[in-house]
Amino acid sequence: MRSHSTQIPENSKLSWMLLPTKKNTDAVQSTTDVLTKAGYIHQSQSGIYTLMPLAQRVVTKITQIITEEMERVGGQRMSMPSLLDPEAWKKTGRLKSTGSELLTLTDRKGAQHILAPTHEEEVTGIVKSMVRSYRQYPLRLFQVTQKFRDETRPRAGLLRAREFIMKDMYSFDVDQQSAISTFHAVEQAYRACFDRLGVPYIVADADSGNIGGKLSKEFHFVSAAGEDTVLTCKCGYAANEERAQGRGAQGVHVYSMVGDEDRSVVVPAMRRPNMLKIKQVWPDCGELTLERKMGEEVTDLRRRIALAGSSGAHKYLVDSAVNGLEIDRIEDIKVAQVGDWHTAQSGDACTKCSTGTLESQTAIEVGHIFYLGDKYSDALDLLVQHDGKWLPVQMGCYGIGVSRVLQAAAECSSSSRGLRWPVSIAPYLATLVPLSSNMEHATSVFATLSNICVNNVRVFADNVIVDDRSYLSPGFKLNDAQLLGIPITVVLGQKFKQSGHVEVQLRVPRLELGTCVAGVDVTGDGYEYKAFVHVDRLAEFLVCALEGQF
Repeated sequence: MRSHSTQIPENSKLSWMLLPTKKNTDAVQSTTDVLTKAGYIHQSQSGIYTLMPLAQRVVTKITQIITEEMERVGGQRMSMPSLLDPEAWKKTGRLKSTGSELLTLTDRKGAQHILAPTHEEEVTGIVKSMVRSYRQYPLRLFQVTQKFRDETRPRAGLLRAREFIMKDMYSFDVDQQSAISTFHAVEQAYRACFDRLGVPYIVADADSGNIGGKLSKEFHFVSAAGEDTVLTCKCGYAANEERAQGRGAQGVHVYSMVGDEDRSVVVPAMRRPNMLKIKQVWPDCGELTLERKMGEEVTDLRRRIALAGSSGAHKYLVDSAVNGLEIDRIEDIKVAQVGDWHTAQSGDACTKCSTGTLESQTAIEVGHIFYLGDKYSDALDLLVQHDGKWLPVQMGCYGIGVSRVLQAAAECSSSSRGLRWPVSIAPYLATLVPLSSNMEHATSVFATLSNICVNNVRVFADNVIVDDRSYLSPGFKLNDAQLLGIPITVVLGQKFKQSGHVEVQLRVPRLELGTCVAGVDVTGDGYEYKAFVHVDRLAEFLVCALEGQF
């Protein structure tokens, strides 16, 4: 039977929480397995997960941080439907281009609906129906909601799920200059979000993909579990592999298009053509085959391109990183388009500075921002009269994968020993573990923790959980505390009965402590720190140890 207490709220007791109590016996596990074992997520079917109470608390904290930063840049929160009319998607061309990733359904009347993966068309229609004057712009509208994608092969838990939680914001401005200013303002808001989330991140130049647009950036957590490759330089340059620019080896490779011998792509030797970039110029470009390998002597190739310019029969995409082709002259030849057509790789010289080289990092994409221009407003006839002209409204869209951030943060901060949540998004800041006959003292220590103030804010209020599960052994409780990844564990053991000292265990990502904090001896290995602290000094110790974490 559960005992009811008015001193420690029931929702602050682990005995009232739905948690698994099966011991973790596997030697090596994925982060998805650890999240499942710890009771954060439960797989309902392939690519579909239930967020259990602990995970829901993490999501709530992530959402709160995002909401505060979006509202600081003028965002207005709303909620759009998950069932969308496909007609608007036909007008923008995305019904066809998105293809099999769209989850659709047919109702009893035979009407088709899209289960929303994103809301550009829907929000554009809303603004079109309600806005009547340029004076009502700019607008910045956002939501945090469920999204859906028919993943071919769902994997990695919440990283590649068929149903997920996402924050998406949409901006509307009267002209390009204002829209780009909005893009940069939201970029700074995103940096503030990720600074507060407490996981190191990279901001990388990116391709816009099926969303469309002319300017985009991705936000990544560096992790071996990621599916993206980001190339970075010490000068600060960072780009997704699809967009990165670099200079490689001497020599030239010439590729020809299969089925069209009158089109060729010229790239530096030992570098692959970048099909994503090439398709932006030649949308019908199919397979490319290697036609010729050339060394530093490229006179013959330069002559061929010049001849093509006079006849107009053959077209070239010439990479600006190719040496010896006299690019400035080739730029004047109409059949030759100079640009960045190859895929950069680790070890290439950085094009943004004169000394650096590109380094490759595997990463998890957790956010993406786009300047869309008039891609959707033009297709859906959202116009504004400004300076005497009717022109399409300039748009932007900005996404953060909320449930994706949950798993990505776990991937970056955890190990085989258990989870380790950043302080800002941990489900609870502290877990109180009374051992033996110390349960009667848990109430006073719980009150001490709950009343700890940082900058006059009771940051531990509603952020302490008590392990009052009397049916579990002390060893299981301590192992569970480590598995759950709550940053602070306070243990009431034998020393508490003897001298009033509690054992404090700190597991906080990137926390670095010396051997003495607030006059208390500390031991640790960088992953975990331990100290015995008198309960009267517990608040002082924790505030000093976690300085800068709140």
